[in-house]
Amino acid sequence: MHLSARRLHDAREITAGLLEQLGLDAYLFEVEPRDGPWEVRIECARPDGWQTVLLAVEIERLLDCARDGAERARLLRDWGERLDGCRRLPAPE
Repeated sequence: MHLSARRLHDAREITAGLLEQLGLDAYLFEVEPRDGPWEVRIECARPDGWQTVLLAVEIERLLDCARDGAERARLLRDWGERLDGCRRLPAPE
């Protein structure tokens, strides 16, 4: 696996944007490089406390979200389902 500081930075920025779009109320996250799919560790607030969710994602798929709206929508849908129990911010009016 070729890991560059730029790829890790881009992966973190894209992940932050995706989580922002999902409208989570309170969360922390980390992107962890792996030899296969990378791991995104998210700790998010639930009505009854905090939970940790681990998401595996191919790095190329994650990086493609910066320029491919359809891929971004698919990843948002997939992650949204996995993060369903997390508290969400109220929808803007």
